[in-house]
Amino acid sequence: MMKRSKLPHWPPRFPVKIGWLRWRTLSKALLALLTTALLTTIISMHLDYYQIGSRLEQFRVGQPAPRDVVARSLVNWDDAADTQRKRDEAAGRVPTYFIEDTQAVVKSRRTLDALFASMTKTPATSSTPTASTESSLPREVLADAHALDAATRERVYQTAQTILAAVMQARIEEGQESEAAQRIITMTKSLVNDAPQQRVIITLAQMSVRPTWVKDALTTRVRQDAAREQIRPVVRQVRTGEVVIPKGSLLTDRDLTQLTELQLLTPAPLTRLLPLALMMFFAVTSLGIFVRQFARPLYDTPRKMALLSGLILATVWACVTLGGEQHESMVALMAIPAGSMAIAGLLGVPTAIAATMLLSMSAGLAADHQFSIILLTMGSALAGIMAVTAIWPASRAIPAVFSLFVVNLVLLVGVESILPGGGFDALWPQIWQLSQSAGAGALGATFIAVGAIYILARPFGITTHYRLMELSNPNEPLLRRMMLEAPGSYHSSVMVANIAEAAADAVGANALLTRVAALYHDVGKIKRPGFFVENQAPLGIENMHQRLSPKLSYLILTSHVKEGQEIAKEYKLPEEVISIVREHHGTTLAAYFYHRAVSEAGDAQVPEH
Repeated sequence: MMKRSKLPHWPPRFPVKIGWLRWRTLSKALLALLTTALLTTIISMHLDYYQIGSRLEQFRVGQPAPRDVVARSLVNWDDAADTQRKRDEAAGRVPTYFIEDTQAVVKSRRTLDALFASMTKTPATSSTPTASTESSLPREVLADAHALDAATRERVYQTAQTILAAVMQARIEEGQESEAAQRIITMTKSLVNDAPQQRVIITLAQMSVRPTWVKDALTTRVRQDAAREQIRPVVRQVRTGEVVIPKGSLLTDRDLTQLTELQLLTPAPLTRLLPLALMMFFAVTSLGIFVRQFARPLYDTPRKMALLSGLILATVWACVTLGGEQHESMVALMAIPAGSMAIAGLLGVPTAIAATMLLSMSAGLAADHQFSIILLTMGSALAGIMAVTAIWPASRAIPAVFSLFVVNLVLLVGVESILPGGGFDALWPQIWQLSQSAGAGALGATFIAVGAIYILARPFGITTHYRLMELSNPNEPLLRRMMLEAPGSYHSSVMVANIAEAAADAVGANALLTRVAALYHDVGKIKRPGFFVENQAPLGIENMHQRLSPKLSYLILTSHVKEGQEIAKEYKLPEEVISIVREHHGTTLAAYFYHRAVSEAGDAQVPEH
């Protein structure tokens, strides 16, 4: 009988591993592709590239044309500039529309009465400093008026009234008051021969006269708009080879629309975006490989990987959207460092340094391939990453912001100096402006980063320095409860925390996390504080283990580990702290209770577990 050959078979757990591998690999691949697609979209939409023939160039409204646009065939071109000129000429030919001011005569009479009353009350002596300030009449006219006797002054007033009334009966248009003033002079000289009296009458009448017909701006503007609309767009024929839009001319919405309609300007095809997409994919993949190699806990946590992708996309979007031609450097110095600092505070410094390379490259691409922007953002972001670890507590934030400001200023001065036309002589007048950009970038990046860290830490289960400092405060609810219910255990935990913090600091470990974990490692003892010897004296109770069996005592004492884990989860302590609470007791033998059990058992065997 032939022996049946054994066929190779899969290990039992291998399909599970394959499924897990496929799921994890698929999720990472989808995240990488999504991040690449969004980065490519953000940058390409900002660049607004158009294709003319085989060339890919940038045309933006309000910006000069990068080169001459030449007609490839006979086209009809709407000349917007010539059309606007002719429409403005047509609007200029529209006469101004006037409406009659029915109260003009009454108002002019009131003005004349007020001037005459002021003239009669003002002292005539020129030595009085208030003589020319108490009335709007000139000083010499006041002197002439006060030199007249009362009867003559009254005749002058009546003559001024007569002349003003005669002049105001005619049509006086707004802006034509000079003609009325000339008529007043002519009528006054024909009626009065005395020169001082003439000066007083002419002054009173000219200061009182006002237009009887005023401009109606609304009606005039409506008629001008109607005249503009009657002018049809000027269309000129452009022959093959002629320049449609010359290089350097400012582009308008209408220009881009016509270029597109005439197929002289077409958006960049998707195939021209492929190099940008490949570059982004290479950068995103490189970052993923780095995180997998040097930050494996982050790589194995999908929620944190999604946070990393979101921070990168938000940073690039802010840099691209908010950065204009005038504020490009300042926004780059704010957005990119803020994103890098937030990544450093939430996901670690190594990951932030690697992400900075991607962010700086994206900023350079979005800024029309400006090498200076890459230098600025990379240098400022690296300085921000070094500063982010020094802003806890908040009292240390000022030196950190100042150091970031200094780095920003040095980078700005250096980059501007090496550009064409630069140099320290040319930069000296711009030092104040560069200092403002450096300061705004430092302050803005720090505040945005701190806010992002504070807001995003808890939803994504990330333990930050700020959260640990909160937990180390004795007024935290759980510590305060432990202080009141298990005072001996609290005092013991404080002593352990002091020793553990010093030890962690000596070996280069996270001293703050070590201290916080030591403070909370015995929180499970608040369930039964009286069963632990350190609490018996403060609580005034006897040692209850003398009446219990060693096995029961062992179970009660070791149960504080599981209970501490449950309490820590109830109070939402960080996972790092919960892990130390769960593991702090170890798995070694409880020697005291074991030897006590052995002594009580006599010749019987007592298992260690």
